[in-house]
Amino acid sequence: MDTHDMNFNSGENGVSLSKEKDTFIPDGRAVGAGAATEWIGNAWEMFKAKPVKWILIAFIYFIIILVLQFIPVGNMVSALFGPVFIAGFIAASEKQRTTGDFDIELLFHGFKNKLGSLMAVGGLVIGIYILGGIAAVMLGGTSLIQIILTGQDPDPMLLVGGLSTLMLAILVILLFSIVAAAFSWFAPALIIINDLKFGEAVSMSLSAVRKNLFGGFLFFLLMGILMSISAIPLGLGLIVTFPLYMATYYTSYRSIFYAPESQETKSRLIS
Repeated sequence: MDTHDMNFNSGENGVSLSKEKDTFIPDGRAVGAGAATEWIGNAWEMFKAKPVKWILIAFIYFIIILVLQFIPVGNMVSALFGPVFIAGFIAASEKQRTTGDFDIELLFHGFKNKLGSLMAVGGLVIGIYILGGIAAVMLGGTSLIQIILTGQDPDPMLLVGGLSTLMLAILVILLFSIVAAAFSWFAPALIIINDLKFGEAVSMSLSAVRKNLFGGFLFFLLMGILMSISAIPLGLGLIVTFPLYMATYYTSYRSIFYAPESQETKSRLIS
């Protein structure tokens, strides 16, 4: 499947993004753990080429998420529309790769294109987290429920007594979070760039993640360290690392789902 024709601008000045020299690989490919640093490095090159625009687009997204926290269901809305905004970052990345520049308004590209499929990804993530919360409460039992109900001032003895069930509940939530990430990490790019339906996109995303489990673990570990360190000086470093992180949605997608034609031909001959 080749990249579907996309035109991020209306009018005669629109630039088609279908001019791919690489081969699209359905379900993705295994790229090795070392690719984790490559994804971050490529994202850095993109950021370094247009730092002001990357900071602005990330800042606008951050303000939107911040404002949503002041409404009763803000977290739910943020999760539901998260893939829509991620698709915007991916659209900006694709535009920059193919033309050398991008417009800030591409952050909202997903609201104009494939909105239903992108929101479905957000709905799936919410559903997985809800199931994870239910499973955690069921496994954690009454101790976990009591800890949740006591809020910010839990009884120390209650914490000690329910430590094992609390740790089990945290582990369950972590596992469900990984599952949610596996279904949703590549889905926005596959929907917005390759014109895949919701079901195809989440299925391919899961397949790609399964082929790159160790590389994905290493990537999130490195990004976690980078963002933690950057947050130390009053969070100022996040001005760079947050847009860098958003760009990795695209660089990891390109690394796993595309290969030079010669390389793809060779792999088919070997197989």
